[in-house]
Amino acid sequence: MKSIYTLVPFFCVAGATSLNYCPFLGAVYPSPKTLCNDTAFQTVKHNISLSLDAIISGNSSLLGSTYVSNTTSLSVQIWSTSNTEPEFEYYYTSPLTKNATTGVTEVDEDTVFRIGSASKLWTVLLLLIEKGDAILSDRVVKWVPELADAAREIGDDFNRINHLDWSEVTLFELASQLSGIARDYAFGDLITLGLDLTQDGFPQVSEVPPCGTLAAGACNRTQYLQGILQAHPTFPTAYAPSYSNANFQILAYALEAMTNETYDTLLSRDLVKPLGLEHLTSTAPADKYGIIPWDAITSYWALNTGDEAPAGGLYASTKDMVKLGRAVLNSTLLSPAMTRRWMKPATHTGSLTASVGAPWEIYTIPTSRAVDVYTKSGDLGSYSSMTALSPDHGVGFTIIAAGNDTTAVVQTLTQAMMEMLVPALDAAAKEEAVVRFTGTYAHHGSNNKPNSSISITTDGGPGLRVEDWVNDSVDMIATIEALTGYTSTPSVRLYPTGLESSGQVSFIAIIQQLENMSSSSDVPCTTWFQVDSQVYGNVGVDEFLFEVDGRGDAVGLSPRALRTVLPRVSKI
Repeated sequence: MKSIYTLVPFFCVAGATSLNYCPFLGAVYPSPKTLCNDTAFQTVKHNISLSLDAIISGNSSLLGSTYVSNTTSLSVQIWSTSNTEPEFEYYYTSPLTKNATTGVTEVDEDTVFRIGSASKLWTVLLLLIEKGDAILSDRVVKWVPELADAAREIGDDFNRINHLDWSEVTLFELASQLSGIARDYAFGDLITLGLDLTQDGFPQVSEVPPCGTLAAGACNRTQYLQGILQAHPTFPTAYAPSYSNANFQILAYALEAMTNETYDTLLSRDLVKPLGLEHLTSTAPADKYGIIPWDAITSYWALNTGDEAPAGGLYASTKDMVKLGRAVLNSTLLSPAMTRRWMKPATHTGSLTASVGAPWEIYTIPTSRAVDVYTKSGDLGSYSSMTALSPDHGVGFTIIAAGNDTTAVVQTLTQAMMEMLVPALDAAAKEEAVVRFTGTYAHHGSNNKPNSSISITTDGGPGLRVEDWVNDSVDMIATIEALTGYTSTPSVRLYPTGLESSGQVSFIAIIQQLENMSSSSDVPCTTWFQVDSQVYGNVGVDEFLFEVDGRGDAVGLSPRALRTVLPRVSKI
């Protein structure tokens, strides 16, 4: 897929060979805190803006004729955890909306859109806020009695091809698209379109859903569960991910049962009020707040999704979605430990660059390392949305579109923005790390010459490079070379662990012999095997601890196995 970025390259295409640095999963520098001052980020912002201008004016090949500027409006924000104001914002109001007689006539961060399946993210967050993640191992039949009854009634007639074994399905499998449940009931069924498809090869059937259409209205709980119980499973549980809206409607039923509260009550109590969300609702707000392409019926603005709102029916503004994303990365509503557990893949997909979480759609961006971006997309009628979070950088972005071909617009822009932002954010984090950590750390002996010192630099590789390391006049890198049996001088590079306390930032070293490897090599990184593999007095030789001042700049460095703290005596 082509990138909308066409001016200044932010990363180089790998050559025939590259060094196997193999950094750990996660950030290679601490998250950048002053993006407004980072040249790499400012440059990418400028180019994103130029590229969006080009798309809207029809001068970009990225979306070509897919973007219909006469009818499609757009809202884009990039934000960070260290700033409550947007790091970048871009709004485009189409002529269709400017001349609308219903809804807003100018798009901004308060404009309300339908966010479609991005609603699933809010639903899982509600469950975690209310009950934590231990409950995810519960079987769904514990909380939804109709499913327990179905499991009993199947009895001896059970056939895995025709029936899902509901007694196996866990809440975690619902949340992570691993239940094997059918995608939906009624909504989207070809037979509800009112067309005679018998002329197109389909047989005449009697199984016509009594609900789930614009004319019949949303299915009630009884209708929906009866329909889902009759649908065939896609896979056995925990076999392979298959996208299902039913997972989240049923998850919401379970959530209501375990809390004895309605979904709307939980939405208000756990999210709207704590985060100050002004426009998040499960039913249509007043038209004056929303963007309504064409009319309320054609656009699906007025479509009542009923009990399916937790799966794909919420309304929200860009500001609401940004507040949610920032709250997730800041662990505002969950503990940091639970947030870390939540933001992990649950399963692979058939692609090496895409995984599934609960309910994350996780994309791995291959730069000089693998960077996971956690996203949740949504589509409903004329609306499409995207929330994307980069835990490595404390940065996210939100894209919402209303009009024509919005699914293609949002998905293409998302991929392009990830490819542009990740290298720029790495570069911004490196800019700040140079100021904060690089330089010489040293103790002086009786003759006023340093007999213990460490030189920290950066170069073309990831992380902080330990260029020289002397303790009590002994070359420690040479000592490590002898202890490990390496045949050449090892590389020592420091990476943040995510462990911080007041005035201290922890790093861990990868100590290895660097070798050239083919850029097409699929040899996996095994450096994670080496963590804490050499210890001295129960302290890892790879443990390093920076002492920092109130601004976060290093003032000292401790190679912890050596039980010493070296003051920072110079900066690079």
